Amino acid sequence: MGETLLTFIIPLFNTEAYVLRCLESVVKQGLRDYEYEVIVVDDGSTDRSREIVEEFARNHPVVRLLRQENAGVSAARNLALDHARGRYIQFVDSDDSLDAFMMAPLLKRAVDNNLDVLVFNYYSVDVNGKVLPLSRDDNHPSTGILTGEEYLNGHSMTPYVWRFLVRRDYLNQGKWRFDTSLIVCEDGALIAQFLLNAPRVAHDITSPYCYVNRSDSAMHNPDREHLRRRIISQVDSAASINDTARRFESATGRTAPASVLGVRNVYLFFSMTKALMCGYVNETLARIRQYGMYPFPCVGPEANYTGIMWRVIHRFMMCPWLWKCLSRIYCLIRK
Repeated sequence: MGETLLTFIIPLFNTEAYVLRCLESVVKQGLRDYEYEVIVVDDGSTDRSREIVEEFARNHPVVRLLRQENAGVSAARNLALDHARGRYIQFVDSDDSLDAFMMAPLLKRAVDNNLDVLVFNYYSVDVNGKVLPLSRDDNHPSTGILTGEEYLNGHSMTPYVWRFLVRRDYLNQGKWRFDTSLIVCEDGALIAQFLLNAPRVAHDITSPYCYVNRSDSAMHNPDREHLRRRIISQVDSAASINDTARRFESATGRTAPASVLGVRNVYLFFSMTKALMCGYVNETLARIRQYGMYPFPCVGPEANYTGIMWRVIHRFMMCPWLWKCLSRIYCLIRK
């Protein structure tokens, strides 16, 4: 029996309507059973998600189900990483799916070229499966082998961890794991670490990943306390990316790629936008200042944001008294 080449990691929390489709798509990738494994981590689901996985696993020995008390997606992925055996890691969210037979050639390219990271494209659908137009062009063409720095100097740093095949030993050597204190934007913080420092990176034009845009996902939770925690998490992730960039600059003497700092700026920009809409401007500003990141640059083309609208909004953000006044007016209108 040969080496396990790929570990699919699937965090699971209350996705009973989607997880079977996800699992069925993962086992239809043209890989022999000994070549891959599927690790599902149940993060304390309260619906039938776990039962669906257990039933599926009875007929598919490649699937392993781990359980933990509800601790969040970062802790779930970290647990799976600690149990993974594959040479490469592919993260898949339990409400998303993969198009059939597309990962085998991508895995072969990664193995044959001893890549640390292989980046690929994706597409989005709504909950009914209708393909959605991308709001920004993330469909980059294929590349040869580059360093992470070279790649990021020519490409945006799309902060979705499921867009990557990552060599497991490379992750372990860097001691890189998801920050369990982050409830959103944990992807960007980790990606900045492993992608910026990677010696061997390539991009493939293939789009195997189907992202389901759900209005009822954790990212769209309207609860005010959850919104506050999301804002703080977004700022903390921006600070992590900023720290990664500064360490890179200290080690190399070169400026970090604009695309890395662009994601930092996007996180700060939209944390301020959310803060205005839910009345947390003072706390958000204090958090950003605590990290020494205020004022911060405007989002721009390095993060796929163009147009005068972003610059106008940014100008308002850089006037704290004005941003606080706008927040008060907005909150009064919403009442």
